[in-house]
Amino acid sequence: MRTGCHRRETGQLHRRGFTLAELLVVVSIICVLMSLSLPALTQARRQAEQVHCLANQHQLTLAWLLYAPDHDDKLCPPDSWTADLKRYLQSEDVLLCKTDDDGKQTNSYGLSNTMGGVERDGVTPFLRLHQISHPGSKMVFIDKERRGSDCFWPLVLDDDRWLWRPWSLLLGLQGLTNRHRNGCNLSFADGHGDWIHWKDDRTRKLIQGRIADSETGSKDNPDLQYMIDVLTVHRAPDPNALGPPIRTAENGD
Repeated sequence: MRTGCHRRETGQLHRRGFTLAELLVVVSIICVLMSLSLPALTQARRQAEQVHCLANQHQLTLAWLLYAPDHDDKLCPPDSWTADLKRYLQSEDVLLCKTDDDGKQTNSYGLSNTMGGVERDGVTPFLRLHQISHPGSKMVFIDKERRGSDCFWPLVLDDDRWLWRPWSLLLGLQGLTNRHRNGCNLSFADGHGDWIHWKDDRTRKLIQGRIADSETGSKDNPDLQYMIDVLTVHRAPDPNALGPPIRTAENGD
């Protein structure tokens, strides 16, 4: 009778299972590799969501630019832009950011009040497309918080000081969010878009409701200054409003 020992002598392999120690080593290695790769995969997924959202805003901005020539160069009103721009969109899917789609939300973006809105805090908005000065630095669309209105205006002027607008003041206009890697996407009147990272921790706390006093979160806040720059209107000074010229030695003094 031939035995297992004879089979080994004839060159056939003798199979045996892994020991418990070997299995534990393999499992440990797999766990270490997963712990190293998961943060990178999560970061890549979040970045992909942010890029997809920025692409949405690019499509919205193109639709916004197409609206003006069809309406005597007038800008689309911020309070009704979601309805007014639908005819210029290939798909209404661009109205929703993937990170904001909960099955109930219909719009993830706000349109700057500076673009065709009403006068707020002493700032007269642009009403026609050709009037926009420095279009590459003037914001059009931005990510907005779910409770935020379609019209975006996060500023309030208090005794000649710009502050973040509190949620309790004209609810919905503020609309700030940090849904993309502690920042948000925004587009500009020349058609380009960008992602900004909130630099001041107070801005994130205001968004999260951890600071109730907007004045506390506004003083020397670089994020607030950035919003002032991209939202307020800068026009060339009126020479008639500058007063009489200063007389110098060169002009006959």
